Parts: sequence; C-alpha cells; structure tokens
Amino acid sequence: MILVAALACVALQVEAVSADGPSTLSSVELPSGVATTMTVLDQRLNAFGYSAAQGVYYGISPAGEVVVVDRQGGSSVVGHVPHSGLVQAVAGAIHGDYFYVRAAGAVYVMNINPASADFLGLVQAKMLWPLDVFVSVDDFDYNPADGLLYGVATKLLGHPEVVTVDPNTGYVNPLATPIPMPDGPGYGAAVLGPDGALYATNNDEGGQSTLYRVALDGSGSVTRLSARPAARTIDMAGCYAALPPTYVPPTTTTTTLPPVVTTTPPTTPTPLPPAETPVTTSEAVVPPPPSPTTTPPSVAPAAAPVPPPLVTTATTPTAPRVAPKPTYEVNRPVEEVVAVADRRTETKRRWSLAVLLLVIGAGAVAAQRARRA
Repeated sequence: MILVAALACVALQVEAVSADGPSTLSSVELPSGVATTMTVLDQRLNAFGYSAAQGVYYGISPAGEVVVVDRQGGSSVVGHVPHSGLVQAVAGAIHGDYFYVRAAGAVYVMNINPASADFLGLVQAKMLWPLDVFVSVDDFDYNPADGLLYGVATKLLGHPEVVTVDPNTGYVNPLATPIPMPDGPGYGAAVLGPDGALYATNNDEGGQSTLYRVALDGSGSVTRLSARPAARTIDMAGCYAALPPTYVPPTTTTTTLPPVVTTTPPTTPTPLPPAETPVTTSEAVVPPPPSPTTTPPSVAPAAAPVPPPLVTTATTPTAPRVAPKPTYEVNRPVEEVVAVADRRTETKRRWSLAVLLLVIGAGAVAAQRARRA
C-alpha cells in the first residue's frame, strides 16, 4: 500500500475541442488515468510545463502571453514570449529555472526565475533535426536523469514512436529499442510519471483522445489507460504527489466520579444483668467489641488508553542520477534559427506538392494506356 501511494501523482491537463476556443483544465490521476474536469480557463493554452520549485504551471497562449496556472485552476498573465517564433508553441517542459518550448522547427529555452532580471528572457534556441522526425514532436517532458526531453514523434513517412530530444543540440533520436505507438494526427500530451514511465495522449484516435502508459524499462510495453472526446489541442504536465491524510489521534475524555460516602450505623451497647443477680468473673459476659466498619478508599477509574501515534514507514526511492545543469550559450542568432525553420517548412510543403503531382500524373498516364488498350 505504501509503495502504491508513493508512485501515484496528479497531473494537470489543458485541452480544447475547437480551433479557437479556450482550454478546459482537468486533473489526471496517474497511473490510473482518471481525469476530472476542474474549470474553463480564460485563455487557450499550449506548451504546458510544471515548475516543481514554484508549484505552478506555465503555458503559452496563441497571442504569445505567458500564463501561470496554480493547482486550484487560478490563472494570471505574467508576461509575453521573448520572440515571435514562440507564439505558436506546442510542446513545453520545465526543469529548474528553464522552460523548454518547441515551436515550428526549433526548441527554445526561456528563463522563468521570477527573481531574475532576465525573467522570461530567451536563453537558447536550437534547430531540431533530422527533418523527417521533428515535424510532429507535439509534446515532451524533461528527464533529469539524462537531461533529455521525452515525447512521441510521427515521422513524415512512418508511424509514431517514442523519441528523445537533446535541448543542447536539437537532435531528435528514437530509442535504442523502438517503441511503436498507435497511429493518429499527433501526441499532444506527454509527461513522465514517478514510476519512470511515459504517459502520452493521442489527440484523435478514432474520435477519441486516448491516454497510454509507455514503459521505458526496455520491455516496450504500451498500455491503454483511458479515453476522452477527441481534442483539437491537448497538453499535460506534472506530476505532483497527492499528500496522504494526516492522522489525528482521538481526544481522550476523563470523567470525574463523585466521592463515595459510606454511613456507619451506630453500635448498640450490651445491657448489664440485674443488680440482684451476682455475677462472677468467670461467668462475666464480655460484650463483643464493635465491628469496625472500614471505608474503602475511593478509586478513580482508569483513564482510557491513548493510542500511540501512527508511524508510517515508507521506503525512500533511490534518487536518479541528476545530470548537471547545462550552461547554455546561443550559438546562432534566434532570427537565423527561425528563418531556417521557415525555409525547411516551405521546402517540406513543396516536396509534398511535388509528390502529389507525380502521383496524379502517373494515374493519368495509366488511365490513358488503359483506354488505348
């Protein structure tokens, strides 16, 4: 029971079913996958990340606003993104004072230390590569054990699979043991649980938004947990541990009883014989001494036993090896990174159009040959 409680946590999820409507905030229990709707936010949020140090969530709106959401669902705008390339952000994760955001073809790092003079400033921007993978890494979470971001990517000509993203180089790499995932338009929510597994949500799989548990222990196990209505955008972050109930010992009540009063009856003296009857010493009647009445001491009732305090022994898990906090250095200007991302996107579109024209042309030639035959 103690082990199960230690591996349970609560994540927050933002989802929107329309193209321009606000996000609905829900809490998701892991590993069960049970979701509970909390409230509807004022904004539409994506790139959702959880700051364990601050106990709040950060998200980015389509207008480029940086919004902070607390665990109860309260939200407030704290600023704007430091660059226009971050406006259409889709993936987010937080570690320490760094907010990792994926937008277009790059991964950005923002400073979210409220005490810093560079709060919400841009620390680094890296292009994602290779081209056939990065286009659909719709969400990820930071793993402090190796300093990598874990998510699900759908290749341009392939099926979804679990990948890692190196924020220092932008390199997107499938796992050594590939873990294929069910097809869908994208996995917009991904979070690492306290059990070491990746929890990823497919936005629209047959009209449903489906949550999966992906084991990262080398087994390649993928378990379907729950399903909700399909969402246009979805993102999840966390998890924070739910606190167990605090044991309060019962109050001991002592009842004071009234003192015990014992009444001693008077002793009746033995009458003497008449005077005319001589009484010898040997025949003298000695009245028995009065029987003393002993009053037992008043004994107070024993107090109700006080139960000992509840002591719960929990096994402290071995902390994973924490990778040293990277020292970031912007190797390329942000403007150059965004420009390259835009060019790659345009190249991909032209390549897709060329492939489509070839397919249509081949079909027309085949039809013409069939008519001549």
